[in-house]
Amino acid sequence: MAVNTAYLCEEEGQGITILEYRSLDSLAAVPEQAGSRPVTALAPYLFSAHENYNDMGHPGAFWISESGRRLSWEEAGELPAVKGDVLKELRLPSSLKQVGAYGLYNCSRLRKVELFSTTLDWGAGVFTGCQSVTDLTVHVDESQKSCLKEILAELRQTLTVTYDGEEKALLIFPEFFEEAVENTPARILVTNTHGCGQRYRNAFVQTRFQFQEYDSLFPHVQVQEPEELVTELALGRIMHPYHLSEEYKRRYMEYLKEHRTAAACQAVRRENMDHLTWLTEHVLYEKEDLKIVIETANRRGNMPAVSLLMNRAGRQGAVKRRRFAL
Repeated sequence: MAVNTAYLCEEEGQGITILEYRSLDSLAAVPEQAGSRPVTALAPYLFSAHENYNDMGHPGAFWISESGRRLSWEEAGELPAVKGDVLKELRLPSSLKQVGAYGLYNCSRLRKVELFSTTLDWGAGVFTGCQSVTDLTVHVDESQKSCLKEILAELRQTLTVTYDGEEKALLIFPEFFEEAVENTPARILVTNTHGCGQRYRNAFVQTRFQFQEYDSLFPHVQVQEPEELVTELALGRIMHPYHLSEEYKRRYMEYLKEHRTAAACQAVRRENMDHLTWLTEHVLYEKEDLKIVIETANRRGNMPAVSLLMNRAGRQGAVKRRRFAL
């Protein structure tokens, strides 16, 4: 039987620590269990290309396949290690309690991460060098402490976060960076923060995310961030209105109406048919608006978008003709 994925495991207490991950896939899906025990920890530098596994300190380590079959070292060695630039997507299990230090060090092509908020023990520098991460899915147990704030602090680039709690929310966290400027006369360094991403990452009380505080920052993001990001943020909140008050729903909707053409063109460019469908159903587009968006869709070769927009324009034209027919 062909083996696509193998895990090097070590028993620790009642759980399993993953020491090495090998697979034919660039998606690493860490299992809930290895054999009959839950996977509770990932070893330091697990997915980093900068440190290789050394079996001298782990005499009891063993290989197991994704189907739960024990493997020989020779069988596992036929699979490539998932490390560094190889890793593009990572899924972590609900059983996981600990991620070792620098576990994802310099995984520069990693883009998507899915995890559970109950994984609370994150070692130093886990996400160091992971500048390409753009999408984060967090399954949140709202009755317990959460690691979400800690993860957001590690990842300072723009992030699209799917918050999967009692209900689902889609949140955009803008990037921010800090710049140290020398004040020579005073002989001190002054740290300046650029971008409003830090404000958004502080929308917590202890470890519990505060949706109302997140929404209250909308005036800041309108001033400091590009239109494309602001429309994405507004769409995310209004399409998945978990803990969204009527006041902020109205503000997001007003912004989308004012920037309707830009929002639709961006949905076309990103081939996001869910966003485009929602916009055409909830926002009034005039004939000239639709013409601009259809031209964008044609240039991009996005035929599903062209079809949707042409149908929308046809329905709108039919309504106007009936309205003036005497």
